[in-house]
Amino acid sequence: MKKFMTLKVAVTIGIAAALLFYTATLPVDAKRDKEYVAKQLRNLKVDGKLDEWERAEIVAFDELKDVGQGIPKANDFTGQGRVAWNAQDPTRIYFAVEITDDELQDVNPPDARWWEDDSVEFMFDFDNGMVRESLVQWTLGANGKDLSAAASKDNTEWVLVKNGNDYIYEVAIDPTKPRGNPAFANPGKGDKFKAKAGLTIGLSFHMNDCENGKREHQIGWIPGGAWDGLAYGDLTFDAEILAVEPSGKLAVVWGSLKQ
Repeated sequence: MKKFMTLKVAVTIGIAAALLFYTATLPVDAKRDKEYVAKQLRNLKVDGKLDEWERAEIVAFDELKDVGQGIPKANDFTGQGRVAWNAQDPTRIYFAVEITDDELQDVNPPDARWWEDDSVEFMFDFDNGMVRESLVQWTLGANGKDLSAAASKDNTEWVLVKNGNDYIYEVAIDPTKPRGNPAFANPGKGDKFKAKAGLTIGLSFHMNDCENGKREHQIGWIPGGAWDGLAYGDLTFDAEILAVEPSGKLAVVWGSLKQ
């Protein structure tokens, strides 16, 4: 009986260990404080015209990140962003960011203190590790030219349209393509990224608002440090497609379209 009980305990421990290992290897179903559910856009043209984005969820840039004593007045800075994807173009993530900023600061070259120039940062936690070592950063300058951090001509298609104090960024980021500055690119993270319905990754996107030779604010859709893996939101890719009808009006098409 004693040997039988010992064997039974050993088997139980073995099963528990196997279940623990199996659970540890499952993809992380992250649940952060905020979630953005990205719908699909078909036939996206990166041209700075946002007609196809009309029904995509808008999130305000109204939370402080690394820098700032308070949210600036609306005539100084306002911002908002949208995210989308396409199952036929699964290695890219689409963004539309609209900024109003009363003063453009552009005093640094690309990849040199870019955070002290007006710029938008897109930061990802592809593995949901929620630690700094998991994070990857893309930075696009408000001058419409500068690509910094992981951003490169290979992995970033973008257009910036400026009209007075208003800026529109339309962006498609492909983390599977060669990256820029290796110190910020973390090339082993997201290099095999492929979006699919139901997938969740971490996202923080935000604006560096710079004046008087320095960064005065960093403002995004979720509070907390830009390099704090816990201060990200969930980005979940959804099967719903935002399609354009022949009339030119947008309509929601539920589920994936058949090929």
